[in-house]
Amino acid sequence: MHLLCKCGCDMWNGRIPNDIEFSVYSDKRMCEILENDTVDTLDLAQMNDYDVWKCPDCGRLYVFEKSSCEVLCIYKPEDITDDQ
Repeated sequence: MHLLCKCGCDMWNGRIPNDIEFSVYSDKRMCEILENDTVDTLDLAQMNDYDVWKCPDCGRLYVFEKSSCEVLCIYKPEDITDDQ
């Protein structure tokens, strides 16, 4: 799938592995996964709560509904300075 970031970067998750796509697990979900001693690697990839893409150019995070192409929200990093 391709996604055009708001900064203009064309992101693509077709390469496996890739540096764009992340799987996010809640603490509760991770505990459930760890309780199961026989979790297969392929199963683990399907047990995440959200898929998140990180733009390699601007760092924006795109959060997707699980197993969907629908973007739920976008997070733009704030500049962090020493005078905060």
